[in-house]
Amino acid sequence: MRSKISTSGRITILLGKYQASTGERMSPRRLAEKAGVPKDFVYRLDSGAARHVDLEALARLCAALNCDLHDILVWEPYHGEPV
Repeated sequence: MRSKISTSGRITILLGKYQASTGERMSPRRLAEKAGVPKDFVYRLDSGAARHVDLEALARLCAALNCDLHDILVWEPYHGEPV
């Protein structure tokens, strides 16, 4: 069985963590502006609909959120597959 990489809901979680640590509320649109990436890219990542990911854009998002790549991209095994 195959596994997949998921991003669903990760941006929302990271924005919450960002607000908790800085006290600054940041919307996905504001994140896109701060990171210099298209807002559609941020929305597609958060919805899990992104099929191709620009690694440079992903790096800019990580820098803006002060997070690591594995905080956005999560490896999800399919059911029945050993972890």
